[in-house]
Amino acid sequence: MSVMKRYAVVREKYPREVVLLKSLGCAWNKCAFCDYKNDKAESILECIPFNRQILNKARGGTGVLQIIDSASFNELPMDTLFDIIETCAAKKISTVILEQHWIFRDSFSKIKALFAAHSIGCKFILGLETFDYNFRENVLRKGMGNPSPRELSRYFQWANLLCGAEGQTVGSVENDIRLGLEHFERITVNMFIPNSTVFKRDNALIAEFYNGELFRQIRLEPRVEILDILDARAPDLLGGVGYAEGADNA
Repeated sequence: MSVMKRYAVVREKYPREVVLLKSLGCAWNKCAFCDYKNDKAESILECIPFNRQILNKARGGTGVLQIIDSASFNELPMDTLFDIIETCAAKKISTVILEQHWIFRDSFSKIKALFAAHSIGCKFILGLETFDYNFRENVLRKGMGNPSPRELSRYFQWANLLCGAEGQTVGSVENDIRLGLEHFERITVNMFIPNSTVFKRDNALIAEFYNGELFRQIRLEPRVEILDILDARAPDLLGGVGYAEGADNA
């Protein structure tokens, strides 16, 4: 069985360190296209030392640490939260990037205050996937309701978008990217990678996107990362975090 890569340094566009930790599970747990929710610990006794081992890899050279886990940041154990703060203090990390589900938005002020007490700033990433309400809620089952782009950006500075799942169109993907750049500081475009769910990768759509004018315009845009472990045309890799060790060919 391959070992999943859980730490990397990203040096292009937005330099940072990235860690993939484990929680005890995703509170929402209904996203139809996602199987990362299966990457979870069975108990606190497993979770805390596992995450501590991953955090110990951080070097602090970029001053920025992105925290990813199989759920939301709020669902990490409290001990892991304090381990993150201690890691930031020890490695002189001044900014943390935290991924959260929309349902946790009302907790952000308290999280910011906790980190600010240690001179650490926070930015939040939303797994938006698409602005297309019908596809996002009735197909992907994201559980976000129908907030406006302006409301979304009140809470989140960064949005993850999905491209290339069957049922999407190039037009909707390009609209998502334009809206994302209009309303957020940064966006990540994740090309769909086949997994254990019933969703399939639409290779024709992805080829059309890569051959399109918008891709040529944004591929080197500092505010956009385009991730696709299966196609070398994607300019970004996130160091291969979340995939098998060595999958990034770094």
